[in-house]
Amino acid sequence: MSFVSRDFALFYTVVFILYYGFPSVKVQNLLVVVASYVFYGWWDWRFLPLLVIISVVNYATAIWIGATKRPRRKRFLLIAALSVSLAALAVFKYFDFFSNSFAIALRSLGLPVDLPVLHLILPLGISFMTFQGMAYVIDVWRGHHPAETDLLRFLAFKAFFPQLIAGPIERADHLLVQFGQERSLTPDKVMQALWLLVYGYTLKIVVADGLAPIVDSVFVANQPFGWSVILGTLGFGLQIYADFYGYSLIAKGLALLLGFELIWNFRFPYWATSPSDFWQRWHISLSRWLRDYLYIPLGGNRGGRLKTVRNLYATMLLGGLWHGASWNFVFWGFIHGTALAATRYLPECQFSRVRTAFGWTFTMIVVFSAWFFFRASSYELILGMLSAFRDMEWVPVHTSIAFALCAATGPLFIIEWIQQRSGDFVLLRYPAWVRYPALSCLCFLALVMGREYQASFIYFQF
Repeated sequence: MSFVSRDFALFYTVVFILYYGFPSVKVQNLLVVVASYVFYGWWDWRFLPLLVIISVVNYATAIWIGATKRPRRKRFLLIAALSVSLAALAVFKYFDFFSNSFAIALRSLGLPVDLPVLHLILPLGISFMTFQGMAYVIDVWRGHHPAETDLLRFLAFKAFFPQLIAGPIERADHLLVQFGQERSLTPDKVMQALWLLVYGYTLKIVVADGLAPIVDSVFVANQPFGWSVILGTLGFGLQIYADFYGYSLIAKGLALLLGFELIWNFRFPYWATSPSDFWQRWHISLSRWLRDYLYIPLGGNRGGRLKTVRNLYATMLLGGLWHGASWNFVFWGFIHGTALAATRYLPECQFSRVRTAFGWTFTMIVVFSAWFFFRASSYELILGMLSAFRDMEWVPVHTSIAFALCAATGPLFIIEWIQQRSGDFVLLRYPAWVRYPALSCLCFLALVMGREYQASFIYFQF
């Protein structure tokens, strides 16, 4: 059940009516759990037991961790809970990848072997639900958050359908606590949610889905022109941003209509002036997760330059692998790790405008170069497209592609420029004669473009 479907519109309408028909927090939480399981089971009901088992394991072990006083036993319970979550992730997402990679390595050494592969279907959102559960258990173990004893509240937090499939990866001290509070719907919240939903759907339908066929047509192994590769890579970088940012805004708007606040998962990442600045703006919930539960425990920037570089590489390589069981994602992480390590020790320019201009240019080159490897999913495709740089002729099709890129992303850049200057992300500071025409224009664009090519949300595969 995609957010961009009539089935979801009907589903959410029913949930919304029932939700506010029962003012009891406990009944509303029960409705959230039932609705979330229906939403997740709509894709494939066979994976519902996986979601329930991981949730119950996280819930029970966190209570045991909170109840025991012995550090060794706490650590054992933590390892047990993390092992269950990581085992599910390893089997469904990474077993075939490592099995195939190991077999290829052995064959290259002259040892022909056929290792078993499972060919399992990847459960939707398994990386997101796994990381959110792990963060909760670790926070309880660290003493940052008390163990939740209300099973209904915890199940609602773990399966909350607006952010279940593609995040943001929420923390217990932000989202879980909201399931114990009274929820209300105010005119301001309705206006904020309306903007988030309209803008989110516009980004998905107009920008991301408008760019998808262009990108798909360019990313082919027999691509003859280098300029097509460059324009296609720019298109994909804009497509994945509009697609994922659009999803995050829709999720935030849907949650807000039910009385919940989700974190902002994006803060204008393509305005970043350094690789580290980019990662403070892009997929913020994942960036913070990698920082708090991987980079800092590894030692962070403590222990000298070499250890810091090692920790950066380890964090970004695992961050790349989190996105998918493929070496192109690992290389994507390697590029970002290299950029983070390099810029950490570069001397700073004394002229602020020059520093800003150079920093932005360098960051965008790194980011979009990495997007090429993120999108090119096979070794053959990468080599085929890179060979196209032997011909850098500008042909009429490149003018058409460039024009299409500008037309599809125009609304995105105009609105982000306004938001950056005003600091108003939901247009509430603007008068009604500005807000309503803007919303109407975006609605019109989404309705017109909604009849055309539609692609699934990119991050659903992670």
